[in-house]
Amino acid sequence: MKKIIPKERILSWFSEWATLKPRIHFAETEVYFRERQIWWASIGHNIGSEENGKHGNFERPVIIFKKFNPQTFLAIPISTKAKEGAYRLLFKNNGERFIANLSQMRVLSSKRLLRFVGLMPPIDFAQLREIHRDIA
Repeated sequence: MKKIIPKERILSWFSEWATLKPRIHFAETEVYFRERQIWWASIGHNIGSEENGKHGNFERPVIIFKKFNPQTFLAIPISTKAKEGAYRLLFKNNGERFIANLSQMRVLSSKRLLRFVGLMPPIDFAQLREIHRDIA
């Protein structure tokens, strides 16, 4: 059963995200990143079934799947909560279990990157590429 969230709470999240977005946009920091890295990224409060960030920075861990240039990349959100559905890959990193959700991948700016977490194991990253090839 789907959890119903009151409209007032959703409006509050959108308002909080709208306040944070300009600070992220105008940030002068340069973040160096590369493919296979896992980062906490400020992905925002999104619409409908789109993956949302949590906490004050609307953050979620993501895998840098494809680096397009020093400012943009294709991100795949990850979670520790197993959900049913296609286009997901279960992997372990530092003994912790994660699920990469390819159905929620999207292009992000490097300005959204907050904290480096680690690297996805090479064998799992190769599997992720295979799944991506199957849906592309």
